[in-house]
Amino acid sequence: QTEAANAIVKYFVDGNTGNPIAVCPTASGKSVIIAELVKYIMSYPNQKVLMLTHRKELIAQNYEKLITVWPTAPAGIYSAGLGKREAMNPITFAGIASVSGKHSLFGRIDIILIDECHLVSVNDETMYRAFINELKAANKHLKVIGFTATPWRIGQGKLTDEGGLFTDIAIDYSSLDKFNWLISEGYLSPLIPNRTTLNIDTENLHIRGGEFITSEVQKAVDKNEIKSSPKTLIYLN
Repeated sequence: QTEAANAIVKYFVDGNTGNPIAVCPTASGKSVIIAELVKYIMSYPNQKVLMLTHRKELIAQNYEKLITVWPTAPAGIYSAGLGKREAMNPITFAGIASVSGKHSLFGRIDIILIDECHLVSVNDETMYRAFINELKAANKHLKVIGFTATPWRIGQGKLTDEGGLFTDIAIDYSSLDKFNWLISEGYLSPLIPNRTTLNIDTENLHIRGGEFITSEVQKAVDKNEIKSSPKTLIYLN
């Protein structure tokens, strides 16, 4: 987590002026990375940070992790789902649906962090893009830092492709080597697949467009032994 936070800092120290992404697999500790990064940002005077995401559980998790790392952090929460509307703190953890259209409540924001940033569309009329554009009108130097386990979006491709909000990958833990390293270091649990209890013969199934034909698969698995045991696992030969 420290390496990831340092990589984002280095991105800006090296003179880059874009909006970077940290690609971190699920369970690799994004909330810790966010907490360390926020603490570093606030070591500079007069900074205002807005941490955005789409679910109240993530808002609470990220806020609580910051308080664990930095108990005296000047942070608040703005989330209808959590029943809190605190907009006057230097650090605010917020839900995008709760703050959409309310940019004036937060004044000048210097840095926005977005957890699950693959949800940010290329469309300027969507909640994230519209809200960010409104804040940029108040501060043209506003930077956005994204965090995700999946740096791709359907209909767009890679999040850093032309037309997207994000410009660069600051650090990427999604490669095979990085996954294996995270597992070997104990950050992630190894995947151990179990052999299924029922084999189904697919010799008579046909392929269309690279996939088995759905109607034929349904017929092949429509067996009493499968219906009678909802826990039965199926393996297609």
